[in-house]
Amino acid sequence: MKKFLIISAFLVMVLASVANAQSLTTTSYSMGLATGDMGDYTSNFSGRGFTLDYRKMVQPNLGVGFYTGWNVFYDERPYDTYTIDNRTVSGKQYRYVNSFPIMVATDYFIKPGEDFNPYVGLGVGTIYTERATDMGIYRFTQDAWSFAFTPQVGFLYSLSRYAGINFSAKYNLGLAAGDFESTQSYVSFNIGYVFMGN
Repeated sequence: MKKFLIISAFLVMVLASVANAQSLTTTSYSMGLATGDMGDYTSNFSGRGFTLDYRKMVQPNLGVGFYTGWNVFYDERPYDTYTIDNRTVSGKQYRYVNSFPIMVATDYFIKPGEDFNPYVGLGVGTIYTERATDMGIYRFTQDAWSFAFTPQVGFLYSLSRYAGINFSAKYNLGLAAGDFESTQSYVSFNIGYVFMGN
C-alpha cells in the first residue's frame, strides 16, 4: 500500500509537469468482474473501484502515458470446513481482493478530431494484488507484485474542446508471482470524465 501511494504521488507530479502539453487526463468510476483463478476466489461483480489515466498526444491518433487505479472485490462463502495454507478451519468465509495496477500505457485513436473517437490500447507494468480471507478471528492473506499487462478498448466522446466522457473496458492480467501460483486477472468497465489539455 505504501509503495502504491508513493508511486501514485510520483505519477501525479509527472502529470502536473506536462499539463501544458496536449493531453487527456481521465478519472473514472470502475466496476470489475474477476476472472480465472481470481474469479474462483471471488465471483461477485464489484462496483468498488476507480482509475486514473493520463495520455500525452505524441501524434493526433497516438497517446502515451500511464494508467493506475484500485479495484476491490468481495465474496462470502457459507459455513464449511476449508483448508488454507495446510491448516483446516471451519467457519463462514469473507473474501476480499484489492488490486492496484501501475502501468505505462499507449492508446491508438481511430477517429482523431471527431467528437466520437473509438480507441484501442495497451498498458504494461505491474499489479499489486492482495487477498484476505476472514474466518471468525482469523485472517489469512496472500499478496504479490507481479508483471502485468492490460489491453483495453473504449471510446472518447468530446463534450467541448476541454472536456469529454470516456467509456472503456480493460482486461487486467497479472502473471503468477509471490503467493500466487496462477495468473490474477479481472475485467474492469470504466466510465470517466476527461480533462483535455492544450
